[in-house]
Amino acid sequence: VYDDPVAQYSSATCRREVVHHQINRYLSEKHRNKRMRSFLFFGESEDLVGRDFETIYLKLKLLRVLDLGGVRFPCEEGKKSLPEVIGDLIQLRYLGIADTFLSNLPSFISNLRFLQTLDASGNESIRQTIDLRNLTSLRHVIGKFVGELLLGDTVNLQTLRSISSYSWSKLNHEVFINLRDLEIFDSMWVDQRGVSLDLASFSKLKNLRALTLKVSTFKLSSESEETVRFQTLVELTLRCDIRRLPKDMDVIFPSLESLTLVRLCLEEDPMPALEKLQRLEDLSLTNCSYSETKMSISAQGFSRLNKLELF
Repeated sequence: VYDDPVAQYSSATCRREVVHHQINRYLSEKHRNKRMRSFLFFGESEDLVGRDFETIYLKLKLLRVLDLGGVRFPCEEGKKSLPEVIGDLIQLRYLGIADTFLSNLPSFISNLRFLQTLDASGNESIRQTIDLRNLTSLRHVIGKFVGELLLGDTVNLQTLRSISSYSWSKLNHEVFINLRDLEIFDSMWVDQRGVSLDLASFSKLKNLRALTLKVSTFKLSSESEETVRFQTLVELTLRCDIRRLPKDMDVIFPSLESLTLVRLCLEEDPMPALEKLQRLEDLSLTNCSYSETKMSISAQGFSRLNKLELF
């Protein structure tokens, strides 16, 4: 652990290193540790100075975990950009670049074919097409992906947060058989006309546990001939421009345990639909409006509810 500005460190054989707040000082001392497997940075955002990063990490061929959350990389053509040397760390399983002010992912990301976790959360929207088809071991993809997201073999993928409804509409949803955590949002950066999220697209996601929707509208196939069933979904967040909830919420989401409704403009009492959710434990209505004067819950409703939040 590198956290003392005056202490002397000798880490030529240590396999895991953590730097607190002083990444530039650490890099300037030009540590050489070819056996390093994990490198983590913790601290406030800090600008990366000089080219020491590229010099040191070029030799870390065995590195499997690299977390640089909060590091601000140098600009290229007016934008923050990842150092190309990261593309040579082909043994990486975990790449953390959260809160690094990045607005794009370079093409060399596709070199990291063993990567399991890509955490680019807390950054600007990534608007260009991102090609991750070579990364067949991916389990967790976290960021704000507005443009098209190209994915290959997704049998291992468990987390996808967050992806625009436009990008989601371009994917083959049947291949996400092990997806557990999904977030979809509408973006101002793409033309949403003609793109209406269909809840039927989730019908093949048998292992889905948490679903967050921040979309302006969606279609519900259960109101037509087909009923969409979510056998294992346990958490749902909705942020939609809808006036009423589906009356068969218990059929659509039989395993739902947590529900958050954000900025809904409701014209009908939502409680008769919600109280049928037999496994629901947490319910939150956040920044919602309701045109009537009363909400009614029957004596048999909400058999397992522990938390009710009206904010």
